[in-house]
Amino acid sequence: MTSESHSKGDDLQRLLQLAAPTGTERMLDVATGGGHTALAFAPFVASVTAVDLTPRMLEAASAYAAERGATNITFALADAEQLPYAAATFELVTARIAPHHFADPRAFVREVARVLVPGGLFLLDDNMAPEDDELDAFMNRFEKWRDPSHVRAWKMSEWRAWIEAEGIRFVAEDALQLKPYAFVEWTERMHMPDSERGALEQWLLAAPERSRDYFRLETDHGCVLKLSGAFAILAGRKI
Repeated sequence: MTSESHSKGDDLQRLLQLAAPTGTERMLDVATGGGHTALAFAPFVASVTAVDLTPRMLEAASAYAAERGATNITFALADAEQLPYAAATFELVTARIAPHHFADPRAFVREVARVLVPGGLFLLDDNMAPEDDELDAFMNRFEKWRDPSHVRAWKMSEWRAWIEAEGIRFVAEDALQLKPYAFVEWTERMHMPDSERGALEQWLLAAPERSRDYFRLETDHGCVLKLSGAFAILAGRKI
């Protein structure tokens, strides 16, 4: 379906821990992708509505969920920035490893706040850039070079401001963490042409030392073996 980090990442368990579902929640999983977050939560909530903007992805995720025996997940086509649900519909909204693709993240946050019930929980888990502007720019350049659908990994401070502005108050915040990418597998997953992969590799090799150090660039005989992306989790309740 997708990479192992999407389907089996440790962050899924962390999200479940933060949510502490009671079995009564109506959950919305925004930009569900392969459906992995929806599947992880399905046994612990009353129902999951999993939405995505890509019909082909929804078809694959639905088939995967059926194979896994999940019976309480509904898949639907929906735009994260214009959710087709009434206000105060869900007790839990999740968005995992997807909002960096959104054109208007502030509109997405407004929609999350609108569809959450008072006291409802929002869990955001995504690529987030360091607060340092130079490192921010460096990370977003290599992410977009590898995946043109990447819009931007926003800083945690930016997400905080947008979320709090919509009346959602933080109950937990995990610090920025670096997760390694095996360069060849990471680029092959996006079917990068050899010429583009080579150009990205040479750009990384020529990177400033502080960027190389921060993103834990590992090289061997002129080849990039690994580098790391930055991720964080934010959890907030609608007041």
